[in-house]
Amino acid sequence: MAITKSTTRGVNTTLQLAQTTGNGTVVAIPDSLRHHTLYIKGASGVTAGAIQPETADSYDYAGTWAPIGSPVSVGNNTEVIVQFEGVYKFFRARISTTVSGGASPSVTVTYVGS
Repeated sequence: MAITKSTTRGVNTTLQLAQTTGNGTVVAIPDSLRHHTLYIKGASGVTAGAIQPETADSYDYAGTWAPIGSPVSVGNNTEVIVQFEGVYKFFRARISTTVSGGASPSVTVTYVGS
């Protein structure tokens, strides 16, 4: 399991920095943060891949984490912004479809809450 981080309002927290697969870093979300933004960046040369934002009530939950929305495609030299609202305890950005192509890291996911 990746290292768990805590975040605060307006601070960028990297959740995923991977070449092809992985669950990514788990981030603890304070109750005061209700607006959530993920920046999903595909490297130059990426030909396929998807990120599934997920949540759980414990950082070390061993079961299937709850998806937040649908998987987001990772594109060639492209940034996608995903925004959602609500109260969550823990987030992660799991690579749900293997990322193909691109320089290492082939995908970067950053979280910002407010």
